[in-house]
Amino acid sequence: MNKKRSTRDKILDTIFALVYIHGYNGTSMSMVLKECGIPKGSLYHCFDSKKEMILAVLKERISLKVDDLYDFKRVDNEHEIDTIVSNILKISQKDMFIMNGCPLNKLNQEISCIDKDFEFEINLVFEKIKNKIKLLLDNTTFNKNINTDSLSEYIITTIQGSLSLSKNQSSKHRYLQSISHLVSYLKSLKR
Repeated sequence: MNKKRSTRDKILDTIFALVYIHGYNGTSMSMVLKECGIPKGSLYHCFDSKKEMILAVLKERISLKVDDLYDFKRVDNEHEIDTIVSNILKISQKDMFIMNGCPLNKLNQEISCIDKDFEFEINLVFEKIKNKIKLLLDNTTFNKNINTDSLSEYIITTIQGSLSLSKNQSSKHRYLQSISHLVSYLKSLKR
């Protein structure tokens, strides 16, 4: 049975797509209304403000997409470092992220400094990703004394940096080239 999307879901999907491409400041309410094909009253029946819409998009769309992108789950009979490396490499298969960057990082760059609520929600998602990586690292044996908290942060920031190249610079090849040193370093830690 195919469920019809609710007006709220339609609005959230539209805002996600528009903000992902045009940014927070580049997305107007008139753009949202035009893309959704709904009257202004329907929009404001679901949300009181643009801020409320963006917070909902962060919680209900971006958090899920980023969680899927950073799928750092334990794999039976696989070294934790190999699991992390394979997930880092798997990101190169996500064309949308390669060409447009990580939606969370894009919003972080644009709006976390202007609003504490945005910053809080963005930081929650980053911490969730970091903790997924840290959990894997905490369950492995290294050939060196490693601070897994700072290594987790290093991994996520390196990936984010690699995904934040401009559209003209972005490609699967460029991403793989950019993270190759991270991958080599991680492999060197295996015991």
